[in-house]
Amino acid sequence: MSVAAKAQKEPFNTVLQRINNDLQAFVKDKVLSDKIANNLKNLNADGSWADINYNDAQYDPLKRIKDMVTAYIRPSNKLYQNTQLYGSIVKSLQNWLDKNPKNKNWWYNDIFYPQAIGETLILMRNAKTQLPADLENALIKRMIRRLKTGDGANTSDEALHYLYRACLTQNKATLDSAAKYLFEPIAIADGKEGVQIDGSYYQHGKQQAIASYGRVFAGNSVNAAFYLRGTEYALPKDQLAILVNYLKNTFLKTVRGSFYDFNVRGRGISRKDSLSSGIGSMVSKIKLFDPENAAYWDASLMRTSGKKAVDYGITASHSQYWKSGYTLHLRKAYTFSVQTASTRTLRTERGNNENILGKFLSDGATNIQRSGSEYANLMPVWEWDKIPGTTSRDYPDDNGATIKSDWGIPGTTQFVGGVSDGVYGVSCYDLNYDSVQAKKAWFFFDKEVVCLGAGIKSSTKENITTTINQTWLRGRVFSSNGAQKNDKGEIWAIHDSIGYVFPQGGDLEISNKVQTGNWYRINHFQSKTELKHDVFKIWLNHGVNPQNACYQYIVVPGVDVAGLKKYNRSMIQILKNTEELQAVKHTGLNMLQAVFYKAGTLAADGLSLQVDQPCTVYIKDLSSKNPILYIADPAQANTNIKVLLKLPAMSKTQNINCNLPAGALSGATANFKIKE
Repeated sequence: MSVAAKAQKEPFNTVLQRINNDLQAFVKDKVLSDKIANNLKNLNADGSWADINYNDAQYDPLKRIKDMVTAYIRPSNKLYQNTQLYGSIVKSLQNWLDKNPKNKNWWYNDIFYPQAIGETLILMRNAKTQLPADLENALIKRMIRRLKTGDGANTSDEALHYLYRACLTQNKATLDSAAKYLFEPIAIADGKEGVQIDGSYYQHGKQQAIASYGRVFAGNSVNAAFYLRGTEYALPKDQLAILVNYLKNTFLKTVRGSFYDFNVRGRGISRKDSLSSGIGSMVSKIKLFDPENAAYWDASLMRTSGKKAVDYGITASHSQYWKSGYTLHLRKAYTFSVQTASTRTLRTERGNNENILGKFLSDGATNIQRSGSEYANLMPVWEWDKIPGTTSRDYPDDNGATIKSDWGIPGTTQFVGGVSDGVYGVSCYDLNYDSVQAKKAWFFFDKEVVCLGAGIKSSTKENITTTINQTWLRGRVFSSNGAQKNDKGEIWAIHDSIGYVFPQGGDLEISNKVQTGNWYRINHFQSKTELKHDVFKIWLNHGVNPQNACYQYIVVPGVDVAGLKKYNRSMIQILKNTEELQAVKHTGLNMLQAVFYKAGTLAADGLSLQVDQPCTVYIKDLSSKNPILYIADPAQANTNIKVLLKLPAMSKTQNINCNLPAGALSGATANFKIKE
């Protein structure tokens, strides 16, 4: 081939071969050939499968055909260049072409089908015996869809099969469009779908979708940058910075070991294996186009692949995503997150008959992980009105947790958010949903997270409960069982190396029984097979018709019974827990955190803190003459808050005029170094 002819085929051949290699990266030949042999038993003479409903075709049969092609082109597979397999490939593709199945869900028609066809044809380009030209050309034509732009992860999903088609046809105009729209979602547009200025991710309106649609966005963006690296279509540097920031400071932080935080999976929480991240392939690609952060990507790969411990390479951080109502607190010993919704955002959706019972997922759900697998595949047997962290009605069955409407349900209150310095912080949620009201707050430190609730009200007939956790039962449960209170009146429990301390006691209930259920009840695309799992569940019962109930509990991850007895709880001082003010002082860390639900004053231990607007406040270096004040407005309603602060080390009261971030940054944290 002449130099000119070779140049004309670039970068198409280079990109096509990269895609081909990528599609085979983790193939296990024996598993693949065994699966194909089983599938071929149901293949009819006309190329259709007897066990597939073509009126509701989903992943199969295209996935089965792609599997056959993968085996056929691999010299290491026993089905390599198998003549009978080739015949099955041709007739099954022809059958698909003739039937032209359509699914009621547009995603299969416009995204999965053309992607699967493209990948199959690209793999087949490695075969010594190619597909009949008329069949391949007809399938390429079948891939053509009108590309819908400005739709975040869906746009990049569609642009990916444009890239496949461009490589197959060596069409520059198609490649131009593919590259443009693959990278289009790598941008920050305030309030629109996609990456937000705080690093979170929206899809289907203002709904947090960090590892649901955000996972699709991340995967497609990484693949596109990987495939197009070193070509004229390579990802521009400014967009590379956005992608790397999203991956490093948001997305990968939601994975502990190899498992996602359930709070970031959206309605996907109702799918089997949905918490298994499987991101090794994606992480391994990144350093090839972002070598500057190679050490970080290597550590992430070691940690998520299980080759290193789940805390390998983790540094302490605290992220308050004020755009999405999500808080992520990361320590080597644990991950703790909170998901909330406000009038500015949408609640976790039900859609396509998925996440049917997820009514309370946006009401302060707390994900507490140490190994990472604490909740993996437990959802079919969950009691869905007892989602960890939530305060809700205790219904007689899970029908009370049913989401009645599909898609886009907004939150109900405005005062939702928090304050953070990137390492510590406090978050709050003004709950007013399903005839239950409460002021809920979480105070994040190093060894513990303090959880407070106040002003709990409801006039419904059900008991109102606050669920502390509901997770896989692993090993023994140790507890005071409400009877053994220490000299401070505290009760406690410990399970799976996580301790729970209740400074003011309470009507504590613990269950370590078998729970039953099935995937179908939460997702009508899943199995109806009845499952039984051992579940640890711990909750506080506030009774019927509470009018001003409250709770206090401290989560202490990474301890055993002996460690919990040695745990120095005296460093945690709960100064206030009312529906107007919740405040915690940590003497060991020398800091104060407070949530003011209305203008007011906190006076305790020789300090006085007064604010003229509702806000969240965090004071660092509390005993010094020059503390640092962090402040935010969870309601995102004020641009200025006046603070009067007097600390024991100060000679006089400080009057601090706090101008807060505005516009797209409204709700973000402002900080002020106080100097006498």
